Amino acid sequence: MRRVVVTGLGMVSPLADGVEATWERLLEGQSGAGPITKFDSKEVVTKYACEVPVGDGSNGTFDANLYLEKKEQRKVDDFIIFGLSLIHISEPTRRYAI
Repeated sequence: MRRVVVTGLGMVSPLADGVEATWERLLEGQSGAGPITKFDSKEVVTKYACEVPVGDGSNGTFDANLYLEKKEQRKVDDFIIFGLSLIHISEPTRRYAI
């Protein structure tokens, strides 16, 4: 049997950026699904997806500029930026230093 240790909390989801905002929206019954905006969806059957809301960081949107410089953002895929942001988001609840 493996043991799991939770060392910090962080969340980037289609509902919001951050644990508190995501949890509030879950309790309100909100959905993270919406029309596809990342690419032209004419050629695909489905027109809906659960995309992370990108913006200036207000109202639960994800602002990559808080975590990585623009020049560095162009070098990596979105999932890398999301992962790096979780290091910063989880910092207040972490119990060890990185």
